[in-house]
Amino acid sequence: MSKAELKAQASAAPAHGRAGRLEWGHLRFFLELVRAGSLSRAATRLGVDRNTVGRRVAALEAELGLPLFERGPQGWSRTAAGDELAALASRVEEDVLALARHADARDRTVAGTVRLTTASHLAAYLVAPAVPALLGRHPGLGLEVVADQRVFDLTRREADLALRMGRPRDASPGLVARKLSDIAYGLYAAKGSGPARRGSVDLAGDGFVGLDEGLAGVPQERWIERVAPGRRVVFRSNSTASLAAAVRAGVGVGVLPNFVAGRDPGLVRLDGPEPVNHELWLLVHADLRRSPRVQVVIGWVDELVAAARPGLAGRA
Repeated sequence: MSKAELKAQASAAPAHGRAGRLEWGHLRFFLELVRAGSLSRAATRLGVDRNTVGRRVAALEAELGLPLFERGPQGWSRTAAGDELAALASRVEEDVLALARHADARDRTVAGTVRLTTASHLAAYLVAPAVPALLGRHPGLGLEVVADQRVFDLTRREADLALRMGRPRDASPGLVARKLSDIAYGLYAAKGSGPARRGSVDLAGDGFVGLDEGLAGVPQERWIERVAPGRRVVFRSNSTASLAAAVRAGVGVGVLPNFVAGRDPGLVRLDGPEPVNHELWLLVHADLRRSPRVQVVIGWVDELVAAARPGLAGRA
C-alpha cells in the first residue's frame, strides 16, 4: 500500500473504529524499534527475529492507517506521525509498567520468576554457584540470569534486578542503588608462560589483553592506560570471562578480578603495580522492592556477596 493510500484510508476510517481495532501489543515492537534504531537491534533486545519486528510494526501502521516509518537504504526513519505516536506510546507504556509493578508488589507469594541481569563473569563465578541454596529455600521461585554487558532498563521491566560493576549512571526516577562490595584486581599470566616464570610483569615488553574500546572507561582500563600507556595490546574483548580464557591460553597478561583469576590453577598472579578496585552495585526499582519474591532474591544476593566479600575485596 502506498503512502497516499495509507493516508486516504486513515481519513476514511473513523477514529473510534481505528482505535477499536488497535492491537496494543504492537506498540511494544514499535517502541523498541524507535529506541534501537534498527530492526536487528530491536529484534535482539526483544528476543525475536527481525522479520517479526517489521511485521508487527507494519501491522500497527495498517491498523492506524498511518505511515510511522520511511523505509530506505539507510534504514527506518520515523515520519511525523511516528514521532507523535512514540511520545504517546511511551506514556502508555509508563502507565502499564507502573500497573505491573503495583500488581507485583501486592502479590504476597514467593513464587514466579525474578530476572537478574549481570556481567558474564559475575553470573558464572558469583551467582550461579549460589543458586541451589536459593531454590532449596523457595522451590516455587525461578531465577532468570541475563549475562550481558548491555545496561538493561529496570524501569521498563527489562529486568527486575541488576548486579552491576561500577557506580550506576541511571537517571531514571524510582531506581534504588546500593553498593555491595569493592572488587580487587591483579595482573595475571598463564602458568608456564614467560611472565609467570619471571613472576613479574614487564609493562613495556609483555603483550596484554584488555577490554574493547566501548569499555575503555572502566577503572581497570583507565588504570592500565595510565601506568602503561605504551603497552602492546594483542587481544581485546567486551567480556571479562573471555579475557581470563585468553590469559589462560597464553595470549598475554591481563588485569583480572582476583575472585575470578585467583581460583584458576592455570593462572599466576604477577608482581607489579597494584590495580585499582572496581565496585559492585545492586539496582532495583523502588516499587518492586515490595514484591516478596524480589525481596527474597535481594536478601539472597546480600548473603552471597557477604560470604564472598573476602575474596571479592581482598588482595590476598
